[in-house]
Amino acid sequence: MVFGGLSSENSSNSCYDIIGDVHGFKTELEHLLKLLGYSNETGVWIHSFRTAVFIGDFVDRGPDSKGVIKIVRSMVKVGSALAILGNHELNAILYFTKDANGKSLRVPNASATDLLKEVAAQYDGYQTQLESDVKWLRKLPLALNLGDIRVVHAYWNQKHVTKLESIYEEGRLTKKRLKEIIKKKSPYYLPLTETIKGIEFNLPSDLVIKDNLNIRRSIFRVKWWLEPIGETFKNLSFGNRFTLPDYTIPNQIIQKYDVYKPHEPIVFIGHYCMGNGSLLMAKNVCCVDACISNGGRLAAYRYNGEKELNEDNFVFVKPSRK
Repeated sequence: MVFGGLSSENSSNSCYDIIGDVHGFKTELEHLLKLLGYSNETGVWIHSFRTAVFIGDFVDRGPDSKGVIKIVRSMVKVGSALAILGNHELNAILYFTKDANGKSLRVPNASATDLLKEVAAQYDGYQTQLESDVKWLRKLPLALNLGDIRVVHAYWNQKHVTKLESIYEEGRLTKKRLKEIIKKKSPYYLPLTETIKGIEFNLPSDLVIKDNLNIRRSIFRVKWWLEPIGETFKNLSFGNRFTLPDYTIPNQIIQKYDVYKPHEPIVFIGHYCMGNGSLLMAKNVCCVDACISNGGRLAAYRYNGEKELNEDNFVFVKPSRK
């Protein structure tokens, strides 16, 4: 396994279809693959010269995570796709992987656990297949460096990417490593968390913010390609389902992070559920998560080796059912 994906030296293909968070919407994924020119004549979706890249979070929330994994896994096997882990895959790995006592390595919060129970129900009668699929997920990387472009679920930090290479042993995440990386004192915890969940700041205790479900929020995600000092809450906010005020963020709540610079390669991300707005976040940052799981769209960006991102390169599929 080469963590970080294919280098420019060992990959001559520059035609990639970067597919956003699928979240178990198998029918929509099949529709999208057809629109992208992939065919399924032997039970596997293939293209004559293009490669699909799944950005993570292809499980949970939708009606058929089992079917989506089957599609992605078969495409990766024959080389017509690449795939990385998102936070939902990691939740699934930790929940369905058992310790010596038969207990989950980690049980997430109640809402995430409910989603994983739905996934388990979709595998009802196929327990062996579930175990096999989870073991396969443990072989997927957390980031891909494809030469001119980079692919990560939520935040690209080269130091994180390099550090996380060492958590793989013989090309997979072992139980021992999984137990280690989820401990908050682990040197891998912060790199892993930021890579799959992005950069989050704590809100000041005196700033009361509620989302559209009237739930109070204590943290917010930020645009990690912007220098935070001097920015307002509103302008730095990214992918949050609530509105923040338009005044300067106090320096004392700013968490240090490596800003992704404008001269760095194009990076594709998912995770942030952007809905119907523009998915071009900066000249070198593209989010392909158009929020299919929340009434949005399933998105793909057709990358053809260009140096500048182009709105015309997106392909979208709307959900087939409400």
